[in-house]
Amino acid sequence: MKAKTRSSGSILMLIFSFFVPSHVQSQPAAEKIRVGIFDSRCVAMAYGRTDFLKEIGELRKEHEKAKADGNDARVKELEKYGPTLQFIMHQQGFSTGSVMNIIKKIKDQIPAIAERNRVRLIISKWELCHQDDSVETVDVTDQMVSLFHPDEQTLEIIEDVKKMEPVPIEQISGD
Repeated sequence: MKAKTRSSGSILMLIFSFFVPSHVQSQPAAEKIRVGIFDSRCVAMAYGRTDFLKEIGELRKEHEKAKADGNDARVKELEKYGPTLQFIMHQQGFSTGSVMNIIKKIKDQIPAIAERNRVRLIISKWELCHQDDSVETVDVTDQMVSLFHPDEQTLEIIEDVKKMEPVPIEQISGD
């Protein structure tokens, strides 16, 4: 009887050894979650040297008109607003300041970038606090920059920005 039990156990072990490795090997590897990241400074530079310049031009015209009309309240408001915008742009272009006000201007085009890169989420690389092995990051900076149609000089500046560390935001002054 002992030989029969040992024989049955050996057969079960042999069968088990054939099926388990096969089953384990056939399991697909867990697919990584793809996350798009971008350098917010580059997006700020692209915007700052294109659309922002146009917007500042419009604000200057509005300021001149308010002065000509004698609308002192509007003049004072615009004289505060301009430096505030400049301070924000410095935080965005030289440090890690949020660019969500800029992203709103291109939000309708971002889903196409996500789809093209098969990413589920796009976030500023400066906001990415932790990433484990289940996440794969995909840099979409250049694609986001291109939405502002920057000229060659702007693209060169952006390439230089990519090579630099951001200035700590606490060191960006409004003065």
